[in-house]
Amino acid sequence: MPTTTLGAKKNVTATIKISWLLYDIMNETFLRGRTIQNKENHKEVASMFASEDEENREKILRSIKRSFAEVQTELGEYLNENGTTTDNSHFDGSHDLVLNLTMPSNFNEAATAGVGEAVHAYLMNSTIADWYIVTNKGDAEQYYALANKSMELIRQSVSKRSRPTKPVD
Repeated sequence: MPTTTLGAKKNVTATIKISWLLYDIMNETFLRGRTIQNKENHKEVASMFASEDEENREKILRSIKRSFAEVQTELGEYLNENGTTTDNSHFDGSHDLVLNLTMPSNFNEAATAGVGEAVHAYLMNSTIADWYIVTNKGDAEQYYALANKSMELIRQSVSKRSRPTKPVD
């Protein structure tokens, strides 16, 4: 029977793959644009599509960096990171985003996937909302609301705890 050392923290790592995050952002804006396209709004719809063109990528990556910082702030009590400096430099998207969390010993590990998925959804929806503030104001608030819902799911996921098990003597 496995034993757990009392008070042993659990290390949880959530890696957000930038390539998949960018794909989901571009795909979501493409699908949304396609659903509202008609014979009169081709130009407006075309500007809604997020792409990897340099000028678009800069805006998208800046939003991802900001959103990830918000997640880090929210999960601050669990973050296993050292560092007391930051800057406003450009995030070039050349590396994935990683959260190294130190969770309580009774953290329910089944919630680990939920943490990663909720962080991905938050970054995606928050970035799309920022994108739509510039290109499609009518849908921006909807995506900010989705981002807020994702942040709540992050909070719920990291708060999951396992029931204690009866000792077997």
